[in-house]
Amino acid sequence: MITCRVNPPPVRDVLVAPPDGELAGNGLPSSRVIRRLSVVVAILVVVVDVLYVRYIVFVQGATSDQPWRVPFVASYLAAIAICALLSATLPAGSWRLALIGAATAGLLVLGFFALFSIGLPLFLMGLVAVGILVGQITRAESRRAAATVSIAGILAAVVVLMAGFEITARIIACPPGAVSGGGGGGGFLTGSYSYTCQNGRAIVNSGQ
Repeated sequence: MITCRVNPPPVRDVLVAPPDGELAGNGLPSSRVIRRLSVVVAILVVVVDVLYVRYIVFVQGATSDQPWRVPFVASYLAAIAICALLSATLPAGSWRLALIGAATAGLLVLGFFALFSIGLPLFLMGLVAVGILVGQITRAESRRAAATVSIAGILAAVVVLMAGFEITARIIACPPGAVSGGGGGGGFLTGSYSYTCQNGRAIVNSGQ
């Protein structure tokens, strides 16, 4: 008795793009181009981050009542650069889409809020990252699944940024012995606030 065994065809990950040869006729960018652009974005973000820290520390040199704002922004930019770099080095799949989605959202949102300081180059790099993200989604076999994973990365980046702004804005350190001065701002989630410095201690009033 002769039996025939038929092996089922291998199942492709719906988030993995077909080989470049299968996409050449569709006019879609190759994976090599997308990865190179991601590396360029990562390098440029690192450059902006270094220049930002150098300007705040060595050029401006002023003491801020919100001492954790600059470290948070610098760390956030470093995280964006890492996301962009990993999206160029990791194998195709959900992690790559989530990371480039996070980098895209982080660059666009932070670039918008800081448009009159370091924001313009960040926003422009965010537009490049949008092209990378769109290229990744259009290359995936299931664009809906790819878009869903990308949105998860986008939301994570925005939540971290907003939470970081809220937390660092409320950590106020008045100079020792300060008996006057103050400031305020408008929180994205907690509303507006104001504070005054009295004998080196910050007195915060919400809703003013």
